[in-house]
Amino acid sequence: MEDHATSSVIGKVVESLLDVAKTQIGYIWNSNENVEKMKNETENLKLMTGKVQQQITSAKRKGDDLLYGAQDWVDIAGVKICDAEEILKQEAKAKKTKFVNWANCYQYSKQATNMTSSLLQHQENGKNYEFCASVDTPAPGPLDVYENKNLDDIFTHNSALNDIITALEDDSVQIIGIYGLGGVGKTTLAKEVVARVKNNLFSDVAFTTVSQSVKVEEIRKDIRQATKRVTKGDKILIILDDVWEKLNLDELSEKVCQPTKEAWILFKRVVGERLETDANLKEVALKVVRECGGLPLLIHAVGNALKDESIKSWNLALTQLQKQAPMNIDEEIHKAFIHLQLSYEYLKSEEAKSCFLICSIFPEDRHIRLEDLVRYMVGLGKFDDLDGLGDARDRVWTAVNILTSSGLLLNSLQESSTKMHDVVRDVALLIASQGENIFLVRAGKGLKEWLPSHNSLERYTGISLMFNDISKLPDFEVHLPCLDIFIINENHELPMISNEFIRGMKEVKVLNVSNCGSPSLPQSLKLLTKLRMLNLAKNKSFREISILGEMKDLEILNLNETGLTEIPKEIGHLVNLRQLEVNKCEDLSHVARGVISKLLRLEELCVGLAGVQEGVYDCIIEVMNLSKLTYLDLTVLDIDDIPDQGFTSAKLKGFAIHIGECSPHFSHANHAWRSNCYLALSTKHHKIPLLKWTKKFIEVNHPITYLYQIQMNNIIPTLYDEGFNKLEHIKLFKCLNVTCLVDDGTKRCDGDEGKTEERFLKELKHLDLYDLVKLEVLWKCPDEYISLTKLVTLKILGCNKLVRVFTMSVAQGLVNLKELRIAICEGLEEVIWDGGRADSANTVIVFPSLTKISIFASSLRSFYSGHCTIRYPSLVDVSVISCSSMKIWGPGIHEVPNLKFLSGYVSVKLLDGPSPINDVIAKML
Repeated sequence: MEDHATSSVIGKVVESLLDVAKTQIGYIWNSNENVEKMKNETENLKLMTGKVQQQITSAKRKGDDLLYGAQDWVDIAGVKICDAEEILKQEAKAKKTKFVNWANCYQYSKQATNMTSSLLQHQENGKNYEFCASVDTPAPGPLDVYENKNLDDIFTHNSALNDIITALEDDSVQIIGIYGLGGVGKTTLAKEVVARVKNNLFSDVAFTTVSQSVKVEEIRKDIRQATKRVTKGDKILIILDDVWEKLNLDELSEKVCQPTKEAWILFKRVVGERLETDANLKEVALKVVRECGGLPLLIHAVGNALKDESIKSWNLALTQLQKQAPMNIDEEIHKAFIHLQLSYEYLKSEEAKSCFLICSIFPEDRHIRLEDLVRYMVGLGKFDDLDGLGDARDRVWTAVNILTSSGLLLNSLQESSTKMHDVVRDVALLIASQGENIFLVRAGKGLKEWLPSHNSLERYTGISLMFNDISKLPDFEVHLPCLDIFIINENHELPMISNEFIRGMKEVKVLNVSNCGSPSLPQSLKLLTKLRMLNLAKNKSFREISILGEMKDLEILNLNETGLTEIPKEIGHLVNLRQLEVNKCEDLSHVARGVISKLLRLEELCVGLAGVQEGVYDCIIEVMNLSKLTYLDLTVLDIDDIPDQGFTSAKLKGFAIHIGECSPHFSHANHAWRSNCYLALSTKHHKIPLLKWTKKFIEVNHPITYLYQIQMNNIIPTLYDEGFNKLEHIKLFKCLNVTCLVDDGTKRCDGDEGKTEERFLKELKHLDLYDLVKLEVLWKCPDEYISLTKLVTLKILGCNKLVRVFTMSVAQGLVNLKELRIAICEGLEEVIWDGGRADSANTVIVFPSLTKISIFASSLRSFYSGHCTIRYPSLVDVSVISCSSMKIWGPGIHEVPNLKFLSGYVSVKLLDGPSPINDVIAKML
């Protein structure tokens, strides 16, 4: 009997060992097949990612909310594709040897098998987004930042407002129109209506800017998107703003105007009580208001222009306003011309005037990046006594603020951007045409070709053809003797610009041909010796740039994402260069010795040296010896590439240092104003402890720190000796061995033995955890070793083994937490847990600062499973997506006094009660 049992056990062991052996041998014999499978699944994931990205792009264009987790899925897909392609690259390289290396076959076959499984799983996770990546609820967009206006004493606006709301309350009324001249206040009135009726009469509002160039079919498509929710019983208000062409809709309109009395009220708000205390001024001011014709746009612009001026200036302005505008201009802007011209002429800043005119070269309704304005203003020499590019940014920011407060520019929803009203843009182009600057602007017009005659543009100083589909340009010389700025970026099928065409613009100072797909640089480009700003970015076919060495006046040169293979010695001739960008150039393998050190005026350098074969160490020494350098964006493959003394960062106002394999998330560091500090580390290529300079660098600068592919567990205590204990912002990406941030049994002391134990994470304000596939808990040590009292934001994405986030005792200390975001964490069961504490029912947790919670986790059962009371006094935004296992927010009392709606695939209004969020969860899920 015993022999039989022993034999049975031995047989099972042998069978198990044979299975293991078969698997391991199979990696070798099936190496090619496994690699090919991975290759195929990589392509499948690429195709799927492309489809999802198309859905996302379409959703963003329409202003729709993205389905929660869609962008995260794309980001993770990008990481997985990058990893798979790296395996394919290394495997192909290994195959080039003369002899078969079985160890390599085993290694790459096993990696391919594991990666194939990961790719397939991610494709499965993405099926929800492949054909729809947006929430049915259209995003309000500009309504989010709208502030209610005081219209109580403005009868016409108030009357129209009440009439519109009354019409909206009438279920028989389906369409309401608001019409009038540009600047009459139509958009403002519509937004005010929304502020009054949203969440009362309507579940949500879709706000779409139509503008001149959008086709009716696109408008109808937006309407069809909104009707999806209507068919579900939701009442949706759709606003089509800035409609120029006649639409196929029943006409029912509400005309808006401003009588003199109400125009005076608006004008007085802009100018101030000075109008009532100075009788002489009031007399002329009333006449000025009458000349504004009751248009709020003009009242605002003229009032801001004159509010600090003398009575003499007011009288001169009145005389100017009484002049007739040119008769050969569009009726829509005829009335606005004189008034906006006056506002422009009364600007005391010449820099603001220049900035205003440059804004007119961008396409209608497009967000205008302030960094583009900086580069164009520097290139055109619009700054006197410029003290560096940082000074230029500050002055552009000031100019934009002046123009915004004057009503000549609008606030933008995009960070570090601005916008221009379409009527103001038309007037700006007219103003330019009457002065020294004459612009030809055909931006965003859908042009397929541009073929002007030889002498038709002789007087023009600026030409903007950006955002078109131009595939044909002149192959002959066009006489452009006055041209200062030529902008033709974002024409993806653009042919090579002919030498003949280039010869006609020898005076040009600013040239932007980025992202145009041109095959090569024309040799005649070297004739443009007066160029001060040149942007060649995102043209992969641009590989050889030595001809640029002739452009001795060049101050800004952008070569990002080109096919550049070398930074040649000729670039060292650009002795006036202030900014050089050579990032994401995958083929860059050589930097000529001494070329960087010759750029003595260089203030900002962005360069990726990960692919450079040799000389990186010496190149960095050259970089650090640049006396005027204030910003550095540097990528190197290995920490040993950096000299022992490290970076003398005292003179740097901002930096982005990336050491190790490229993280796809690190590109977010390239923000416009370049005053923040970023550090990205991939310890795949170096060991802990880090070099001494690294520790000092972290302790002095406290950079926003990215940790990518860190090959260790218990990561926070391990890195505390490297200066990480003082960091406020940490981002972990794809650290595959991390099961927790702080392990069980870990202890820390402030210093000498016997002192108080230090708490981990106590300085941390922002924590991002991304694609940590083994992360089970945030910490395993006792709660008293953890302090998150300063934490403001927590984002957890793609951590599928994570079951819980906070213990109840640590959650009680989250007094500064404002945003909690969790997505694609398929193992998550609850956010807060009480650990079975018997006294939890008598406990009260307060999140005084928490305003936003977003959760996307199919296995989530509840936010908190205990019975304590939780108060959320500041919570206004909760989104719960694909939480199919969730039946309740929490069994205790959950007080959400300021939360009106719970968002998911649909938005549901909260009702009154002790825990209204539970009632809504039951309805939604």
